[in-house]
Amino acid sequence: MTKIFKTFGLILIITSGQIMFGQTTFNYKDDFKKVLLKTNDLNDSLSYEKLLKRFYVNDTTMTNFEVLALLIGFTDKKEYKPYQDINTEREIYNLNGEKKYQEALDKGIKFIETHPLSVKVLFEIAYSYQKLEKEESAKFYSYKGQRIFEAMYFSGDGTTIETPAFALGPADGQDFIYKVVDADIGTMGSGRDKNGNFIDILEAKFEDGKRMNLYFIIQHATDKMFAEKSIEEELKEQNKKKKTNK
Repeated sequence: MTKIFKTFGLILIITSGQIMFGQTTFNYKDDFKKVLLKTNDLNDSLSYEKLLKRFYVNDTTMTNFEVLALLIGFTDKKEYKPYQDINTEREIYNLNGEKKYQEALDKGIKFIETHPLSVKVLFEIAYSYQKLEKEESAKFYSYKGQRIFEAMYFSGDGTTIETPAFALGPADGQDFIYKVVDADIGTMGSGRDKNGNFIDILEAKFEDGKRMNLYFIIQHATDKMFAEKSIEEELKEQNKKKKTNK
């Protein structure tokens, strides 16, 4: 039996527990650092600032690769603190769950001023607007979330540990499964690909009882987490030395 899911404009065909995605030319090992360098070059067409301006206005001519480059570019920004940001994202999600739509909206809009590519918050903002009966604004922010999911979809088919989908945040794979694959999440684990990159392994549970693992690469997120910890440890060590020298 074949199921076709059409969510936010994405089409995934699931046959006998397998998901068939489109082909991609992106390879994390070979391309991540190359793309990151380009996003830091103001004269390059993949300049982060140039791409972000287009993303802000929902430029429909942006390719999936350009949106992916934008996501990669954000991993180099000081605001990118994926494991800390989860807390704020959940707070906004919970506010909507408590029907505090205006409060969720206000907090969400403030958050994306510094985190414009938080797919969870973009959809929460859209949801808030929808509940506040502002359909055009809801569509505007839904589209942004859609483009990020399409970029993830483009980056890798996610069906094996060697073909993972790129995820900016450690919880983005979960949202992808809920919103795009239209499945629940079973077991959650992690592993590494043959190059040692950290992979989130999430089990998708379908209504018909079928299950399959999907893979999301988040090496950049773990790199940032350990970098932040190293900085904090260094600061603590410096403070200890200052106290000793007093």
